[in-house]
Amino acid sequence: MGIGEILLKLVVAAVLGGLIGLERETHGRPAGLRTNILVCVGAALVMAVARAASSGVVDPGRAMAGVVTGIGFLGAGAIIKMGNIVRGLTTAACIWLVAALGIAVGQGLFVLAAVTTGVALFVLVVIDKLSRAIPAVTYHTVTVVSEAPDFTELSAACRERIEEKGVRVLAAEVKGDAEGRTELIYHVRVKGEAGVERLVKDLLALPHVRAASWEDFRG
Repeated sequence: MGIGEILLKLVVAAVLGGLIGLERETHGRPAGLRTNILVCVGAALVMAVARAASSGVVDPGRAMAGVVTGIGFLGAGAIIKMGNIVRGLTTAACIWLVAALGIAVGQGLFVLAAVTTGVALFVLVVIDKLSRAIPAVTYHTVTVVSEAPDFTELSAACRERIEEKGVRVLAAEVKGDAEGRTELIYHVRVKGEAGVERLVKDLLALPHVRAASWEDFRG
């Protein structure tokens, strides 16, 4: 294998990885354009070097397994878990996919890699738009600040107010501070219209509640 062929593979890997990365970049994901290009080029380089080692010192099968195993650590870093909420799975899957694209390019399977890239972009762009017709599921963090000496009853009342709005509580936390205030934190999932702002007003109407707020949870 000549240096020209290796360089061609690296360029093709950069283009295919860049197409996936560009889509991720437009959605503001941490693993965007640069990350996907580097993963794809790196995987292609490993496989190209394995093929170029005609002496048999480097086993392409082992090289492939090493890439797949190593990329698992990077993909795991893109996944965020808070309570029962898991975000970043699509981004992690894209990282794994571009590594597989790099392997295919490094093995000289340009057509297969190009077709796979097209399928991936179809899923990420077209299927994403079609899925918007389905009632969206959103995740929020609702925080209630109270100075009540006993937060047990208040916690039950807050949970009841939340759930009567059709909002599912995924996880709950209780935090205290030096000033004697208690923070009740609820990680919730809402299907369809959130109505979280109205929920916050209802929580503020409860006794001993000093403040209530909500924010979107983004992975």
